[in-house]
Amino acid sequence: MLHTSSKRKSFNFLAKACRFSKPFTIKLLSIIKTLYDTASFLDKVYIVNKRHTQPIAENKRIILSSLLLFSALLLTAYHFYNKPNTQAEHIQNNARLSSDDLSSKNKGETALSPMQNQQLAIELTHTVVQSHPRLLVKSKPTWRLEDDFKTHFEKLLEKSKSGNLESKYIIAQNLKYCLSSPKNDDQLNTKLEQLAQFSDASTSIDTALNQFTYCKGLSNDETKAYYAYLEDAAKSGFVPAQEAFANIHAEFYMKSQNITTENRALYIATRDKFNDQRLGFLQRASQHGSEKAIMALSNLYYTQQQSDEHSFAKSYALNKLIMEITDSDDIYNRYSWYEQKQYPNMSEEELEYAHAMVEQWLQIIKTNGTLYPNSK
Repeated sequence: MLHTSSKRKSFNFLAKACRFSKPFTIKLLSIIKTLYDTASFLDKVYIVNKRHTQPIAENKRIILSSLLLFSALLLTAYHFYNKPNTQAEHIQNNARLSSDDLSSKNKGETALSPMQNQQLAIELTHTVVQSHPRLLVKSKPTWRLEDDFKTHFEKLLEKSKSGNLESKYIIAQNLKYCLSSPKNDDQLNTKLEQLAQFSDASTSIDTALNQFTYCKGLSNDETKAYYAYLEDAAKSGFVPAQEAFANIHAEFYMKSQNITTENRALYIATRDKFNDQRLGFLQRASQHGSEKAIMALSNLYYTQQQSDEHSFAKSYALNKLIMEITDSDDIYNRYSWYEQKQYPNMSEEELEYAHAMVEQWLQIIKTNGTLYPNSK
């Protein structure tokens, strides 16, 4: 006779097995429970009328006991054959449900190997965080032109006078590039003689000759005007022009405008005004998704070139911000390393400040809706 205690143990075992199995096995458990209840009922009948029901009940108990044992073996085998998803697969499934973009990409994917799943568990968080489908990826205009620049100069000037910001940007970048170019043959020969003294003379000489050919015909006054065109485009909200200030430092600006230290007060006032203007342009470009501007700002705060009581927290926040928006694995990994290096030195107050700044700027970037990758 199958005792009630042994049947309960079998039932508990089945319940544990089903807990780790697929949801549809609950139905199988329900059927088994019905069989169990039937066996219990037959036991009661057997006890009441032992003499009359023994042959029938005994046979049914044997059959039902066999069914219970067989079901237990079936569920156990099913459990070990269909193990639960790995952690990486679980993360992958959740990410797929939370991102329409990822869902569409994963439709055609084949099954991943265990090693690929481990890599996915590490990298998937980055992929999900960085995905902002509402950001419009924009490229900066190509300012380097064919032939020499002088042949394009007049046409670009006409467009710039009508308010074309891209033309102002292209003019500014070309004039800035030609700023250091020799203006005549004598200056070219002098420069070539200087370059000939270096070990990489052939490469440097080729570069100088190409620059001279491209910039030929431009005067010093024309090339010095690069800043006026760039400033005008940046003030008008042209993000590539604002971003271009990442490559202009105070010393370069002062030298290009022939401002010397003879008048110390004027020099300092002009330099400070430039630094404030540069900071404003980089902030505006950053909030329109310019990766290069964010990088430049982070460096300014970290190196204390732009110093205030929250400099360190701002640098940390900007490193986190670029990790949030970039689509480049190289940039993400680099700034992740910066962030991890800074974190141990952050106070609780600095972390709170940085977190609030990231949230605020990220919302502004999403509202503006653009992304200017550093590589474009």
